[in-house]
Amino acid sequence: MTKRTVPLLVGNWKTTPATLVEAVKFVKTLDKKLASAKTKSLKTLPKKSYYLAAPDIFIPHLQDVATHGYIGSQNISGVSLGQETGETIPSMIISGGADFAIIGHSEVRARGETSDARAHKVALSLQSKLTTILCVGEHTRDNQGKYLAELEEDVKQTLSLVKRDLFEHLVIAYEPVWAIGGKTPASTHECFEVVIALRRALAALAGIEYAKKVHILYGGTVTTENAKSFIEEGGVDGLLIGRASQDVETFEEIILSCHKNK
Repeated sequence: MTKRTVPLLVGNWKTTPATLVEAVKFVKTLDKKLASAKTKSLKTLPKKSYYLAAPDIFIPHLQDVATHGYIGSQNISGVSLGQETGETIPSMIISGGADFAIIGHSEVRARGETSDARAHKVALSLQSKLTTILCVGEHTRDNQGKYLAELEEDVKQTLSLVKRDLFEHLVIAYEPVWAIGGKTPASTHECFEVVIALRRALAALAGIEYAKKVHILYGGTVTTENAKSFIEEGGVDGLLIGRASQDVETFEEIILSCHKNK
């Protein structure tokens, strides 16, 4: 299993902030802080050190000001070019400046997204060679480890339409639903067990060499206190960060802490 030398840190803004002015101010402030940190204290910090999933309408504007990060979409539709009102397809968000897209976030699944719809979305996104972050995660855990088998089967079904050579554009985010927005995240040990199961599913689906190209993130109550431990002890290549990415000071602190000693 290959491990990223640079952590992939993805912020998910959800339905924040309220205005474009606030969004631009946030990114400019974050970039200024990161540039200062790189100059003064963290020479190893890469120029592009974060990913930020923003509301689609903000993407073109943020792409113009985000010199130290990548801007992406929080979802895509599963439709193709043609006669579908109110939908956005991968080529549109790419042309609007998106560097990546999140698919299958637990909140989207809770609104009724089916596994078939998710599989179709992932296939369309990867066919466009858009970096695609696929979210998976169990609602509850059992003591027999059945949830691990269920997660593996979910990955296999969702990626059943994807050609192996497109795996290099795929990222999987493990977000246990029971931990999202709660007080207690998964432990690093619990996270590591899932990473092994996800790697096993990817290898069964496409072979070990293709499985190695897929980076795995953890998401679910990520804080400044636990962020680095998931990367060092949880076996993941990065993080999917919700609420903590909506505060510029907290997001910066997580970014810097995860890049120290790299």
